[in-house]
Amino acid sequence: AANYLEHYGLLRGKRADGSYVRCSPADSWNSDHVVSNLFLYQLQRHSDHHANPKLRYQSLRSAAEAPQLPAGYAVMIVIAWIPPLWRRVMDQRLLDYYDGDTERINARSTT
Repeated sequence: AANYLEHYGLLRGKRADGSYVRCSPADSWNSDHVVSNLFLYQLQRHSDHHANPKLRYQSLRSAAEAPQLPAGYAVMIVIAWIPPLWRRVMDQRLLDYYDGDTERINARSTT
């Protein structure tokens, strides 16, 4: 569940040759909430882990350019268990992050 919420809807860029660009803080959601950070050793600063994979979790920092989850991991995991609620909470946040550009959202068509 943590991996799902950390990357929900975010689309990593590709180069012309089809390879992916280097990971950046924009490739995962952060959750800068004090209680979650204390209990999960800065895991919520997952975006900095993408930018600096050799840093220990305790050393991870908040990345201003990273999208932010609206609540801590415990709340977000429970919300993820209820897909209609998850989509209501996250889809608009995702659209806002990409300025309404649906081409930049990682979503599979069901048709």
